[in-house]
Amino acid sequence: MKKVIFLFVLLSFCTIVLAQDRIMTHRGDTIVCKISELTDNNIKYRFEGEDLLNNISKNLVREIKFSNNRIQKISEKVVINGLEDWQKVKITNLESDISGLNRKGEFTANAASGWSTTGEGKMQAKAMDKLKKQASEVGAHIVLILTTTSKGGGHGMSGGTKASVTGVAYSY
Repeated sequence: MKKVIFLFVLLSFCTIVLAQDRIMTHRGDTIVCKISELTDNNIKYRFEGEDLLNNISKNLVREIKFSNNRIQKISEKVVINGLEDWQKVKITNLESDISGLNRKGEFTANAASGWSTTGEGKMQAKAMDKLKKQASEVGAHIVLILTTTSKGGGHGMSGGTKASVTGVAYSY
């Protein structure tokens, strides 16, 4: 009789565990939960027996394994091995994109041209590229932009176009 009760309890437990969704992160963690909502940038979920709604950025999640065995790919892992991977670094203005990621540092990049005919957009792009290179050197794969400034060129010898970008770099 004890064996039958034990077997029943064991099967009930397995059914409860298998009925849960699983969030697989880029760090290799597995979150056993019940998915409540998928938004453009986040996954909202609850742990078994809890009412608290948790939130995780899709940038941190590789895939979701739903309780019905369906697998949904969420995001590809961005691997940064150094300066040679600087073009893989993503730029974002959304704080939700970096939720749960590890802060690697704050960086500022500047770009300038002595010519008044160089556009502000071109200098802004140069500053962004420099920022991505700085982030790649510390292994960061995404940068949250804090500020951007630019100044168009004036007339005469003192003219020129300048741009500055400040951001915080993050990784998994």
